[in-house]
Amino acid sequence: MPVLLLTVLLSGMGFGLILPGFPFVAEKLGAPHWAGPMVLGLYAIGQFIATPFWGRYSDRFGRRPLLIGSIAGGLVGHLICAFAPNLFVLSFGRLLTGLMGGNIPVAMAYAADISPSDQRAKTMGRVGASLSLGFIVGPLLGGLLGGADAASATLLWPGLAAASVCLIAIIGASFFLKESLPPERRAGGAGAGGEGSSGLNAFRQVVQRPVLAKLLIVGFLAYLAMAAFETNFPFWAGDRFGWGPRQIGLSFTYLATLVVTTQGLLVGPLVSRFGEKRLLIAGLSSYVIGLLVMTQSLRWEVMMFGITFTTVGSALYMTTVNSLVSQQAGESERGMVLGTFSTTSWLGRAIGPGMIALLGIAGLGRDAPLFAAAVIILPCIVIIRGLRSRAAGIGSAN
Repeated sequence: MPVLLLTVLLSGMGFGLILPGFPFVAEKLGAPHWAGPMVLGLYAIGQFIATPFWGRYSDRFGRRPLLIGSIAGGLVGHLICAFAPNLFVLSFGRLLTGLMGGNIPVAMAYAADISPSDQRAKTMGRVGASLSLGFIVGPLLGGLLGGADAASATLLWPGLAAASVCLIAIIGASFFLKESLPPERRAGGAGAGGEGSSGLNAFRQVVQRPVLAKLLIVGFLAYLAMAAFETNFPFWAGDRFGWGPRQIGLSFTYLATLVVTTQGLLVGPLVSRFGEKRLLIAGLSSYVIGLLVMTQSLRWEVMMFGITFTTVGSALYMTTVNSLVSQQAGESERGMVLGTFSTTSWLGRAIGPGMIALLGIAGLGRDAPLFAAAVIILPCIVIIRGLRSRAAGIGSAN
């Protein structure tokens, strides 16, 4: 487990190093102001395309080789972004990092493999906290290396640093990470998530289960709303407060600290006390409150107060929903089920930047994505409230 957590941490660092300066470099290379979130959102499109394959193939070939392969692909993507001479190459590098970003659902499946069902939320919380810990260090360094303001923004040094971190993760996983899914437990036949679980068949298998079908809807809508906020945030903060890569990096570091604290220290005890269902509702409600506070912020301090609610809410949501989804899957299909859920969620993330662009073209202002995100999350709360705890396998309050 410690080696897995370190691998995930380094992966988060690599992703976070690129993030603070990316929006400003995209605009310097010619991206229209309204299209900046779409370029940033190419990562989500890549995740949407590739995530189901990472999950299914990890069920068939094991978690370890897929983890190492995805990190290696991310290394190449970071190097492309670092040396991109134009917007097309930068966009390709961003898309490639998304296509190769299958390490997180595979890491979640790894954590589920080695955890008893009653400890799964706690273990996944630690994986999420390790990823977020990487986001603490990554954006901090990325903000320092990426330029003091929009005019001096660069991806050269953040990209090289991200590639170096990925290389360290590859070496560590290659020598010290043990396989969590031995051959006798892997999916081999059509009935066990093998060939018969490819393509749309995997999706059909998942949506035929009522609880999972509802959770797929929640995953899609929640990530659509989160993408509408997260990919817009650097541009929104730049417009409203004149922030550049350094301030964006520091703010991401603060947010990641909150996520680490929530997922690493709070989720386990809170799930034991209140159950996944209540935590999901609390997390999504907190996210809505934070978005509404941000729309009214005239000072950056008020904005940070609002974003605290969104961050804690997203941390509660991501950990508990992954735990709940994993409880609906058998051992040999866990990667397939988590991969399908991740794919549906990343579809929401892929569409989110396009929604921002449409709102921008319509001239509705930078706050429009925040209001839209708050409205989109409300049906998720209704769906979660309607789940029956006993049928869904959702922990209830003691």
